[in-house]
Amino acid sequence: MVASTINNQHQTAPNYTARVTYTGNLTAIPKIMAFDLRSVSRSDTGNYICGMNGLSDIIPQCGQKLVVPGHPTKPGVNGLSVPVYGRQGTLTCISTSTSVPANHGLTLTYTWQRDNTDITVTSPGSPYTFTVSSRDSHSYRCRASESQGLESEWSQVYVMKPQYGHYAVTLQPSTLSYTRREGQESVPSILCSATCRPACTYKWFKGGTVHSDGATLTLPVADRSQTGSYKCQASNTHGTDNSSSVSVDVTYRASLSMFTANSISGSVTVNESNQVNFRCQLDSAGNPRSVIRLLNGTKELTRADNSLTAEYRLESADCRQRGNYSCTATNNIGAPVSQRVELLVNCSPRVAESVPTQLKYATGLGGNVNVSVSVLAYPLPTFTWSRTTSTSQDLTGSSSPVSDISVTARLHLTNLQQQDFGDYSLTVDNGVRGSVAYTVRIVTEGPPDVPTQFRVLDNATTSSVWLSWLPGFNGGHPQTFLIECRQFATRTWTVYNSHEDTGEMLIVEVTGLKQGDIYIFRLHAKNDYEDSNRYVFVETMTAGDPQKLETPCTSTGVIAGSTVGGMLLTLLIVGIVLIVLFRQGYRIGNILKGTATRNSTRNAETVEMDNRGYSSLDQISGPAQYLHLETEKQQYSQLKIYENTKADAAVDTSTYEGMTETPPVTYESISASTYQNTVEHS
Repeated sequence: MVASTINNQHQTAPNYTARVTYTGNLTAIPKIMAFDLRSVSRSDTGNYICGMNGLSDIIPQCGQKLVVPGHPTKPGVNGLSVPVYGRQGTLTCISTSTSVPANHGLTLTYTWQRDNTDITVTSPGSPYTFTVSSRDSHSYRCRASESQGLESEWSQVYVMKPQYGHYAVTLQPSTLSYTRREGQESVPSILCSATCRPACTYKWFKGGTVHSDGATLTLPVADRSQTGSYKCQASNTHGTDNSSSVSVDVTYRASLSMFTANSISGSVTVNESNQVNFRCQLDSAGNPRSVIRLLNGTKELTRADNSLTAEYRLESADCRQRGNYSCTATNNIGAPVSQRVELLVNCSPRVAESVPTQLKYATGLGGNVNVSVSVLAYPLPTFTWSRTTSTSQDLTGSSSPVSDISVTARLHLTNLQQQDFGDYSLTVDNGVRGSVAYTVRIVTEGPPDVPTQFRVLDNATTSSVWLSWLPGFNGGHPQTFLIECRQFATRTWTVYNSHEDTGEMLIVEVTGLKQGDIYIFRLHAKNDYEDSNRYVFVETMTAGDPQKLETPCTSTGVIAGSTVGGMLLTLLIVGIVLIVLFRQGYRIGNILKGTATRNSTRNAETVEMDNRGYSSLDQISGPAQYLHLETEKQQYSQLKIYENTKADAAVDTSTYEGMTETPPVTYESISASTYQNTVEHS
């Protein structure tokens, strides 16, 4: 292109004359060989050397390589064959340099963009290695550049669609619990979906078993077999995942298979005192689980929760336990299911509980009596009336059923004469254990019998006590009962109250008493004919510490009783002295043995005293009654219950000594005993 000589002359090749200007100076030290090349083209590339006097005189280490850069070719992007979310991937940008000569030594670098946004890469080399951190699709492109800054065009866009396993498994509707009644309501179709690439397949599981394939769970009209927990499972090549559990609860009522007595259904006959075993069995307890109840009529015998069986045992069948027994299972789903067993108990005749122990009726001469006796028996019995002595009465009698195990025998006696009074026999027979005979006594009208079982109940308070008694025969007329009370230290009886006869055990509360004081109560019966000829007495005390002794019990009636003339002052003084001694532990007559405290006194046996007119307590005389006061101090151990007639009594029977004690009777142990009376009617 340019040739120079040592004389600082140069020669330019013809084809470079217009583009080369020589600026060298070979005479300078150091020598300078320089020229400017204009309008460089790709053909100008190559190595340029320095020499003097032509190629024969090359200057060592003098020369240059002329490189003409070009734009790299438009890159192409090689992507991942199967990009997977969460795994590592590499993208490669491929471009070719166009600079000359081929050995130009320039380096290509690359710029990357994702979704048209530059990506900072740690290495400018072609491969771009990264972790696929998004499940979404993204576009990638690159371009190349060389050292001198010439850049290529952007490559074509590479769209990367990562694959990934299931996530966000959802249900539509999103309800996770359904309760349906069998045969009436269905569960709506439930669609399962999940985000996954490639697309997922779906299965529904019930418990650990495949219920159905496909994304939709369809349950027809509710059936008990559908009860359970359901899950949807989404799967693709990258794994499986489950949805939340869907609970389906189909409710239905129980199914009762059998109810038996002694393994027999329907109707069962046993003998009295036999054992009877009831058993109820369910095919299904229902959903929710049923409550099984064994009933005798409406009375619950036993119950079983969350069970398929219920059992009950009658250890000893009684005539009154005859009837319909049922087993009922219910869980509030629909109507309860029930089965019934009829229990028949063969039993010999016995008088019904409402019949008094002594069958006694009263009327006047020429009067009429309607006798009725209720008898329990199964089968129902026959009745025969008879009398050992002659009578003018027709003893045919009649009977009428009251229930399946009860019948009433009746005998109508009219215009009774003297020979008609007395005992009549009623024979009852139903073929079970032989016949039974009862005596019915017809008596003339008179005073009522003395009440019995006059007791103090064991629940005294500081101001009241409870009394109970059993009415006696009323003598043929309605009777009433009069209660009177007095403090132990006084001589005055106070009428507390009167009570009508109810035919049952009477229980009353006496109020208005002083705490810690001793009281004596007396009771007698009266009817329109006359009073009973005797009192019954009971002695007790209120709870708490003793108070003043002079306060009488509160009365709701009138004061009854009498004082005895000139003895009043003497008796009052003696009474006070006796009470003081009594409170200090001394007893009258005989010292009671034992160590019990006085709070333990209750319910001694009644003692009847033959005394007419008024109580012997109103007639106590100091010298006759209290000759032997004991000097040894004793704890008060037992209060006495006693009876007394209204006539004068002997001295030795009007004191507290010599009386037989009986065990206390609690409120719960008292059972009513009724009686019957007829004057012209039953």
